[in-house]
Amino acid sequence: MRISRKITLTTMVCLGLMAGVTHADPPSGSGWDKNPDVVIGGGSDTTYLVSQRLEVLYNGAPGCLITTSTTSANKGKCSDTTAAATGVINGNYDHDIMVSAAATGSSAGVNALLPTGVQYNPVIDYARSSRGPSGTETNDATFWGFARDGIAVLTFGTRGSVALTRQNLIDIYTCLPTADDWSDFGLPAGAIIPWDMNSASGTYSAFRTYIGNPTFGTCVRKLTTGAAPFENDVKPILADQGPVAGYGADDDENNYLWWMSFGNWQQYPYTKNGAIDGSGAAINSNLVTVEGTSPSDGSIFNSTYAVMRTLFQVTKNTDADCRQVPGSAGVCDNVGAAVYGTSAGKGGAVREFTQWLCRTSNTQHAINGVTGKGYRTEIVSALNAEGFQQLSSSVAGLRTAGYACEVKS
Repeated sequence: MRISRKITLTTMVCLGLMAGVTHADPPSGSGWDKNPDVVIGGGSDTTYLVSQRLEVLYNGAPGCLITTSTTSANKGKCSDTTAAATGVINGNYDHDIMVSAAATGSSAGVNALLPTGVQYNPVIDYARSSRGPSGTETNDATFWGFARDGIAVLTFGTRGSVALTRQNLIDIYTCLPTADDWSDFGLPAGAIIPWDMNSASGTYSAFRTYIGNPTFGTCVRKLTTGAAPFENDVKPILADQGPVAGYGADDDENNYLWWMSFGNWQQYPYTKNGAIDGSGAAINSNLVTVEGTSPSDGSIFNSTYAVMRTLFQVTKNTDADCRQVPGSAGVCDNVGAAVYGTSAGKGGAVREFTQWLCRTSNTQHAINGVTGKGYRTEIVSALNAEGFQQLSSSVAGLRTAGYACEVKS
């Protein structure tokens, strides 16, 4: 059933009052220009769905009163006629629209923001990344860590209740002869088959970083096409029939070892389970205990799980930075979760969205006029719905002072 809604100016004022309307001048150097912009983010597969949730929340956040006249050339723009703001100033003032482009991997998204990078199709204005900055990327980009995730190490089928150490994982992925059979770890015998992953993936980068960035050995498996499988979906590796050059005949899926986002593993059973060689015979993945702890909501939130990573929104320094002189070096000089940068256009919209994402409490946020909840509560709920956790304020050094985010710039 389709429900038609007509929103009058009176209705909008009422919604604004519900959300805490403030009549004041815009913050000095805000990202507002009183025009709605369509802003596109691209990159990570891991954060694709959670970014969509956050974008929908932000798109619906209250802001300026808008021109609604059918015949006005300013229809849809803020109706402010003076410099003074008329509407909610701690939501989405310009009513900008955030959307996510299809996933290509974290590195592909970050690269598109760099002066020497290759742009995305469509052109993106900010990037999604499930890894932190690499090399000199922070010379031109700022990484805003907004959520925590664990890397779930996986076995399959009958190969359950496995516990490994970091050194065990290093030995397996460098193909040491003393770590090529499950019996080497006191488990029922079977040749270990470690799988590779798309190298543009932040999930790939996070796991590789944890085990010290070694060169993978020749035993590490790719698909029969010669390509490494895309992250966060076990079905392609389970369906791969082989044989693979150098590996002999087809193998036993119960001996596979791989990894993926714990958030994805927890929330989406269709991505963590599959069928053997396309035969329809179901096989499920199992969590591996790493350094004595398994991934869980609690161990991710308090950072006691061994294989952790932060999820980032990435912006051009000129659009959004934690310093009053964007791109400059030093400690963030924010005041009350302030974000500095461009004052208009898409860059200003990126700046305002980033500030909204990294505010620390509901007192800094507007109230959702539909649910009655503060937007900090709504943000945390969106993270949890995708299996992720907010950055805990009780874990020392996890948040950058003044933000709910970890800022790398």
